[in-house]
Amino acid sequence: MLTILTTTNDHNKVQEAIASVDRLDELVTITEDSETIKDLKTLVVDTDEISIPLDWYDMEPPYAFPTTPFNRENLLALVFYKLGNQQKSFEFVSEEYPIYHHLLIATHLQFGYEISTGMVDFCYNTSPHNHAILNYYGVVENPLNHEELKNLFSHAVAKAENDEIRVFSAKHYLNLLLDAGELQTAKELAEEQAAIVISEDAKNAMNTHLAGVLMAQLQVPYSNEKLDKVHDLQLQSIAHYEAKGQKIQAGMLLVDAAEVANFKEDFIASKELINRAIQYFKQEDIPDFLGEAGFKKAILLYTWSKNGSPQYYKAAINAFQDVLKVFKRDTHPKKFADVHHNLALIYSEIPVGAEEKPMWTAFCASSFKEVLAFYTKDEYPYENAMASHNYATALMHFPPAKIHNNLEKASGLFEEALEVRTAEAYPFERALTLMNQLELGWLTHNETSKEELKKYEDMKAKAEEVKTLVSDVGLIEQADKHLQELEKVKSLI
Repeated sequence: MLTILTTTNDHNKVQEAIASVDRLDELVTITEDSETIKDLKTLVVDTDEISIPLDWYDMEPPYAFPTTPFNRENLLALVFYKLGNQQKSFEFVSEEYPIYHHLLIATHLQFGYEISTGMVDFCYNTSPHNHAILNYYGVVENPLNHEELKNLFSHAVAKAENDEIRVFSAKHYLNLLLDAGELQTAKELAEEQAAIVISEDAKNAMNTHLAGVLMAQLQVPYSNEKLDKVHDLQLQSIAHYEAKGQKIQAGMLLVDAAEVANFKEDFIASKELINRAIQYFKQEDIPDFLGEAGFKKAILLYTWSKNGSPQYYKAAINAFQDVLKVFKRDTHPKKFADVHHNLALIYSEIPVGAEEKPMWTAFCASSFKEVLAFYTKDEYPYENAMASHNYATALMHFPPAKIHNNLEKASGLFEEALEVRTAEAYPFERALTLMNQLELGWLTHNETSKEELKKYEDMKAKAEEVKTLVSDVGLIEQADKHLQELEKVKSLI
């Protein structure tokens, strides 16, 4: 649907133009009251000119159309473009109409058609914003590098004809910066543009981007002040999108807001936010988004269960199992592996009686095998090492197996992890694996005094290495305790 905002003087002319196409009035509303507009797709006709408002909701290519003289042909061409019938729009205008070239370029952007050098030159001569947009999003013959694109967007922001266009250029410049991970530059740009007196839609776009930047900058241990700032921006943007009926955008932000609430350990708020996101994605029938939201909900329940509420372990399992209905092995192999990694951890941690333990350990082993089948050492060394470490840790607490020795298997997996977790590349992760190896060392037995002495030297070396890898007080204290216990044992060897 489309709404045309016009004046009393122009109302009849607009109505006649719309009425000239059979049943077009069923798709187009004409109003003189801006307060009654509910559609996000709009045109404005005032004093024989057509204005095309900027698209702040990413429903069309981010092309900035110039003000266009009002006539039946121009209006109908723009109406059909806005309604998504680009082919029909070109039935009303041809090359002698100035609007024709803008519609052609915007259509090429929309469908990913090749952008000619003539189109690039046309935008270079008419609009710094469109020139930057064309080179960033368009299929151009000679793509620009990152620095060249940054220069184009900087020029577009600096030379914008008004503040609204300036912030619109900044919105898409932020996409470029975020894709490149230039978070500090993006933060400064978003804060600068949000301070400009602009429309609510434009301000919301900047706040949404700023929330995304600040969230990406969060680091453990989390600062309550930074968490609150991100969360407040997220809630403002969610309210704006909900008021505009934009359930998908609201849902995506709800997922992020739920994660921040989780960081704040406000689990009740986090669950309420993620449930709203799931509701929106169900209504819009978007399986991938629904699966992602379900994954975040399962993570929330798992976190909740680990923080003093063990009754949520089984709820987390059920939530992860629901996610597997969307993220299947053949369609989403990486997500499938990630879900199984979390399931494996839950299966290893869930508090159950001795009679149930073998069943849960079998589930755990099965899930870890799924993880390691995808995250191979050659293609995903970091993830493979993490899974190997976690599987080995879980095996240390498995009941005795009939076919193999769980502790020997754990030892092998720890060694696999250490091949990736070198002191140079991953010192903290290496320290964690070494600490778990020390725990394993106390659980294993040796047949001869020679083997005992060898293990003593090996364990001592590991504990001393931990102290060289990290500055974490807790880990160093644990390493010292191992060294103290080893000294007590040494006299008995």
